[in-house]
Amino acid sequence: MKPPVVRSSRLEQFRRRARGQSPHVVADEWEKLTSESLPLVEPIAGNGESLRVTFVWRPRRRLTSPSLYCPVANPLAGESELVSLPGTGVWYRSLVLPRATRTIYAFSARPTPQADETEDWVAYFRSIGADPYNPTRLTMFKDPDDPKDVGVDVSEIALPGAPPQPWTQIPEPSRWKVVSERFASERLGGARRIWVFTPPDFTPHSVQYNLLLGLDGLAYQSVVPTPKIVEYLRAAGRLGPSVVVLVESGAGSRERDLAHNPEFAQFLAEELVPWLQQRYHLSLRAVQTVLFGSSLGGLAAAFAAYRYPEVFGNVLAQSGAFFWTAPSDRGATSMMSEFASAARKPIKFYLDAGTFEKVVYPGMQMSLLAGVRHLRDVLVAKGYAVKYAEFEGGHDYSCWAGTLADGLLYLLGR
Repeated sequence: MKPPVVRSSRLEQFRRRARGQSPHVVADEWEKLTSESLPLVEPIAGNGESLRVTFVWRPRRRLTSPSLYCPVANPLAGESELVSLPGTGVWYRSLVLPRATRTIYAFSARPTPQADETEDWVAYFRSIGADPYNPTRLTMFKDPDDPKDVGVDVSEIALPGAPPQPWTQIPEPSRWKVVSERFASERLGGARRIWVFTPPDFTPHSVQYNLLLGLDGLAYQSVVPTPKIVEYLRAAGRLGPSVVVLVESGAGSRERDLAHNPEFAQFLAEELVPWLQQRYHLSLRAVQTVLFGSSLGGLAAAFAAYRYPEVFGNVLAQSGAFFWTAPSDRGATSMMSEFASAARKPIKFYLDAGTFEKVVYPGMQMSLLAGVRHLRDVLVAKGYAVKYAEFEGGHDYSCWAGTLADGLLYLLGR
């Protein structure tokens, strides 16, 4: 068998030393290779803008088609397939990445889905696991309303040129109070779990609090530590007094809630926000309210603000799935066409996306990155206040953890 072409010099050295050796020698060489944190990051001769990153995995059992989960790897181009080093039990995948890249990654015994089907990806995510040789990890909380859900650990790597994320590192334990409730919605015909985070000096009636209302609430308190970010911004004097409210769609209802659903928008504007005003005595104005989310959550935020600009005056959409279209009497309609055909509304926008979000899965008319750029162009042409940013990364909470603060500072910052 012809040996695989290994571009990583360190992995090639391991392959040569371990080839044809006893399991004891292979284990010794593996220990040498992993004596420093994985993945392997190496310079590329003649290319000062990029680095070669090699993800290496040695599973405990024999596998046939394992894969790398990594938002900067294109599954349709085969970049998620792991390559075997025969006789060693080692699998790997090398990617050439810009020096400013930040990404999460994990390994799976299963192949990566080749279509943008929610059920396929949910099953796949339940199979992934973090790199045991990388101490930097993020944890996605388990959905308490979904008995089939599991908490997921992923690894993170930030290359030397990746932007710092100072607002994610609060220096001391949080003193904010959190209340979790199941909010019964008449409009949705069921309950949605919400979390309300209030600062230790919370004084209703006397202060005009910003309302920061986030979708995909589990993710925005685990892999994106929203309450800590807001607490840090507030402590630094960069953000006014604020209350954070996070909403979780729950098992089986995320796509139904977030994809152009007028009933979910009505739930947010006519049920949840008035309840928050009554329960927490908030006197809120639309200009002090930020509705935020990522992917479908970003789409839902823009859609709800479009429907209720008198309630939601600011939209923070991270890698919004604006390529998504909804059926209507006129055919398929998108957020771009909605905003293009309507008079300008009093909404301020922060939009971002990753430079690697270029994959066009079967059935998609455009990539996610193209959709975000398209909406940006429409909003700018209509005269909206818009800030747009791109980061060297993919569809990735580790990137959104940093850009969330950027969006809040643009929309409400001091």
